[in-house]
Amino acid sequence: MKRRSGNRYSSIKNQRGVAGIWLGMTLVPIMGFTFWAIEGTRYVQEHNRLGDANEAAAMALTIQDDTASAQNLAESYIRSYVRDIDSIAVTSVRQHQEQTDASDESIQYSVSAVTSHSSWFSSTFIPSFNETVDLHSSAVAKKYLSTLADNNIDIVFVSDFSGSMDSSWSGSSNKKIRDLQLAIKQVSAKILCENVGYKVIDGEYTEVCLDSNQEEMADKLKNRIALAPFNIRTRERDSSGNAYAVSQLRYRSGYRTSVSSYDYDDVNWNWWRTRDYWDVYYCAVNRYNCKNNSSARQKEAKRIYDVMGWGGSYPDSYSYIDYSLTISDILNDKFPSQSSSYRVKNVDLYSGFGKSSNTQFYNVPLTNTLSDINKIDNMTASGSTAAYQGILTGTQLLAAGNPNSSDEDEQEAYDNKVKMLLIFSDGKESPNKGILDKLVDEGMCNRARSVIPGLYIGFIGIDYNAEGIQAFRKCVNDENTDIINVGNLDELIEKIEELIQNGSKSNGFTKLY
Repeated sequence: MKRRSGNRYSSIKNQRGVAGIWLGMTLVPIMGFTFWAIEGTRYVQEHNRLGDANEAAAMALTIQDDTASAQNLAESYIRSYVRDIDSIAVTSVRQHQEQTDASDESIQYSVSAVTSHSSWFSSTFIPSFNETVDLHSSAVAKKYLSTLADNNIDIVFVSDFSGSMDSSWSGSSNKKIRDLQLAIKQVSAKILCENVGYKVIDGEYTEVCLDSNQEEMADKLKNRIALAPFNIRTRERDSSGNAYAVSQLRYRSGYRTSVSSYDYDDVNWNWWRTRDYWDVYYCAVNRYNCKNNSSARQKEAKRIYDVMGWGGSYPDSYSYIDYSLTISDILNDKFPSQSSSYRVKNVDLYSGFGKSSNTQFYNVPLTNTLSDINKIDNMTASGSTAAYQGILTGTQLLAAGNPNSSDEDEQEAYDNKVKMLLIFSDGKESPNKGILDKLVDEGMCNRARSVIPGLYIGFIGIDYNAEGIQAFRKCVNDENTDIINVGNLDELIEKIEELIQNGSKSNGFTKLY
């Protein structure tokens, strides 16, 4: 009996061993299925995300069409979409199709990417993925370029009206400012409607453009142009017609409080315009030299003296500007709320503002009326140069054209418009305090493009090498096509029209393939 019992125990023990072996053998495929289920799902999801990333990158590259930044932009999209990347290899290829009888002009970008990932479960014993897995994907997007025959346009001419523009072209007796005025008028006459008439459409009298070139363009009545002339500043006029030199900069607060308890924006810069430098200096050193022995005036004088420096006459100082605030606040007109503006009449303290005339130059908001733009004929050039003031003002004038409408058709019509800043300059910033360079480096032009989607920025050097200005090159999308130098009136007209065509092509419509 004992022997039989021992055999039974031995049998059970043997069965347990066999069961253990079977269990171990069964766990291998079970673990394998588990690994494949978890890791497979992960890689399917990552591959799908990589495909989405490539499509988004191809669309973005085609819309932006900036070969210099294409690689970085594509990689940024992929890293944003796809997780746990060990390494990445991205290639982008641009193709330009010229206009032919058989096909429209287009720009195409192909984006291909390979991403490497470390597997969560990798074993030489259990069926699983390799230790490292590469995922591949590609996408193609194409943009069919539009022209002014397809879309309407809003354009701001940011025009240099500094004193040097009143001189002649090299090798010519023609004044640069006069030719710029003629060029703007002539180009505007092609874009805006000169002959407005009426036709009966659907039983109603409807305003239409009767210009001979209307058939070559979208409805000219819906095109708009604005003017943003500048010298050391731009100008605004109050309700009484008084002209002010206006700064669109924002200034630092709490800066150099040891100088004065008054910030830049606490100073009444307009009041001080009729005083001279020595009035400021003597008031700053002794309160009893100030008008009415005012301690408040002394605090202002100390701040002014620190801003302008010894013998200075320019109220815009590099160190006093709040660059990030200027850029973030780019759409808000600083006149009349900000104290930095001053009237151009009876100015003794400041330089570079030009003539004391209330009509030397002024902004013209977006308009579809040619006679409004032709007012440029009566404006005159004088003063120093600060192109950044014109760019900031021009951005505001252009952005003001957005209806922000709840009417979807109206908003769509605006969104489809070509939007453009064309900037004219005949020389370096004067005085060159590095403000333009700093604003561009801090993202002024990129900010303008973000608040005005689709914005095209172009520069024209008036008898001047604008291509040599680093800030201009950084401001545009393509420095090879968006900055042009001209030497006479005919070239000026031709190149304005060329940049307008470049800007209209940057819109178009984009689709995936």
